[in-house]
Amino acid sequence: MESKRYAYVSTDIKTVMENIEEFVIPENRAIIEYLWDHNILTTQTNNYENDYSWIQIGKLSEENRKIFYGYANAMSTKEETKEPKVSVVRGFSVPVIPGTRDTFEDFKPLVDLLKPQDVQKDGYITIEEFYINYTDCWDLIDNPEYHPLPEPNYEDYSDPIEFGKAYDMYAESMNVRRRIKVVDEGKITKPIEEYLDEAGFTGCYDEEEGKIFYNKRLYEGHMRYKNMEEPKKHL
Repeated sequence: MESKRYAYVSTDIKTVMENIEEFVIPENRAIIEYLWDHNILTTQTNNYENDYSWIQIGKLSEENRKIFYGYANAMSTKEETKEPKVSVVRGFSVPVIPGTRDTFEDFKPLVDLLKPQDVQKDGYITIEEFYINYTDCWDLIDNPEYHPLPEPNYEDYSDPIEFGKAYDMYAESMNVRRRIKVVDEGKITKPIEEYLDEAGFTGCYDEEEGKIFYNKRLYEGHMRYKNMEEPKKHL
């Protein structure tokens, strides 16, 4: 077993995809690459401090959500076994001790239960999000949704449940930002392609759908799915 622990805090998927050797234990790399090839992103996986192997997956298409949770519910009714299983919390898990063997063949049957899907929202940003987060073409404005409620006093409520509801509404109102960023069209002085090149998104832009993918791999996965689905629209 390698001495490296692979224990990291949350890291964005773009960084992980570009440095899988740094962030993922060798035993899980092949199956995680397999998931990525199916346009299914991952959010977390086990390291050598865990006593079994697991992979938490990202967003699924509506069709795959039904398949995934249907299978998870079916598995939850069974007694604990040594067979691969699906968890609604962590995604896929198998009783393989990290460092003992490659997990590809263990996880593959579970991945293959899912249908082909397009890259979901965790794999791309909109044009608006791009300008706000990767350029200086934005401005701050007062948030029209910012309507903070006064903090409720417990003494004003005879029913603790009603106080709890009021406090939840107050807390939710306080989570809304007072000011928000919006695109400032006046600051856009060149074609979007130039901004994309400067930010490292060259070849990642689907102009037709207004989606900017985090890397070329995700863009190409999206285009493969798009080209596969296009003929079906004309049947």
